[in-house]
Amino acid sequence: MNLLKVSCLALSLFALTEGFGQKNNLEPWEKLKSDKQLDKLPVKGPYFVIDDRIIEDRWMIERFVVPLKKYAGNPIVVKEHPWEGTGPLLGGKVLFDPQDQLYKMWYSVWDSASYYSKLPFSYNIAYAESKDGIKWKKPILNLFDRKDASYKKTNLVKLGKEKTQDIDVEFNPASNAAENRFVAIHNEAGGVFVSYSADGKTFSSSFKNPAVWYHSDTRNNFVFDEVRKRWFVYVRPKAYAGEGIKHVNRRRIAVVDSDDLVNWTHERTVMVPEEGDVSDFYGITVIRRGDLFFGFLQLYAPGKTEKVTAELVWSNDAYHWNRLPANAQKSPLNLGKENEWDAGQIRISEPVIKGNEMMFYYSGNKSNHDSPGSPAIGVATTKLDRLFGARSQADTLGRILTRPFEVNGDLFINADAAGEIRVEVRSAIRDEPLEGWTSEDCTPFTGSGLNNQISWGNKKLSDLKGKMVRLRFTLKDGTLYSFDIL
Repeated sequence: MNLLKVSCLALSLFALTEGFGQKNNLEPWEKLKSDKQLDKLPVKGPYFVIDDRIIEDRWMIERFVVPLKKYAGNPIVVKEHPWEGTGPLLGGKVLFDPQDQLYKMWYSVWDSASYYSKLPFSYNIAYAESKDGIKWKKPILNLFDRKDASYKKTNLVKLGKEKTQDIDVEFNPASNAAENRFVAIHNEAGGVFVSYSADGKTFSSSFKNPAVWYHSDTRNNFVFDEVRKRWFVYVRPKAYAGEGIKHVNRRRIAVVDSDDLVNWTHERTVMVPEEGDVSDFYGITVIRRGDLFFGFLQLYAPGKTEKVTAELVWSNDAYHWNRLPANAQKSPLNLGKENEWDAGQIRISEPVIKGNEMMFYYSGNKSNHDSPGSPAIGVATTKLDRLFGARSQADTLGRILTRPFEVNGDLFINADAAGEIRVEVRSAIRDEPLEGWTSEDCTPFTGSGLNNQISWGNKKLSDLKGKMVRLRFTLKDGTLYSFDIL
């Protein structure tokens, strides 16, 4: 009798669990209903292989920073005039202006004699322009009205009360007024200020409500987040743990932000050197691609090499920054060889996108940071959105699995493959291949391309529009940089 009761109980439990199983027997593309289900792609593509919001897992994959290719004719901007001080330093910006069909450059110059004599305007900003981004002209603007200068007609812009130290210029997305076509920040004795310009040559500022209330001695830069409609300015923090200790610097990375360029948050330190790092993060240049922030972090080793190098980092919210492991290839641009013009320092600016190419202008200097040297400006390039890569390890099939997402278009990849890359469409719930959408069904990608559509025979991903799926990329001697759903 007891044995019968136990058997009945076991059968009842089996039926109960089977009932729950039947209730939750979802189709491969369905999803569990929950307000907390994280199943959306970032707001806009392309989607990069280092973005954990879309990448679930990797197997036998090596992530790396794609090296920029230096232009063989570097440097392209060098000292030509006495008012350029020690030489052109790209503490500034390059934009392509579609209105004038010109590349426009704002670069820093430093007058060491004025600096050590404690005269005003030892730091200034000069202007240059180009039709092709390679050959530059320095038009005489006749704007600089410094009273103690022996030179009057220069290519220096008019901005600042005591100095114009570094500048970042953007097209103003928040105003249709011609006089506010350009918006800029620059470092002044009283802080970091916002200014506006109609032509990029004469800037005006109220010198009220500074973005940063203190002197931030670095390459301050700002970036507009078009998704959240917010400005972020990256500066040197005021508060730091080593305050008051001799030879301890506050070279870390902080950020302030604003939605109107008038009211700013308090600075917040977001990057501090970790164990094993150089002691100083000299500054950062931040750009936006897709719905992701990329930063060219300047690494400085005072008292040791005195060199300034670069590391590429990333963030999905502008505050929390990610770095590749210590043993990864992390530098997008190496220092030049001994005695070359960029052997001691490099500082990378935001890119200009020209067709399918990204042009990164950068400052180089033969000398280390502790010597003025002879700075100049060069350019390096990469193919569009090839910033980070994920490649299969030698003699293995590397795999990259996405998180579940709802299909709303076709799949395109930015990739290289000496071998091949295949993509499998998998169940969002069970993580198993959908019938007819396996790697074997996929038409393999080979060669190199920036925007190649992936298909499965005569099928394409949009055939599953509205369905919840995962993608699994299989790489055989291949590299994936990014993908998009269009």
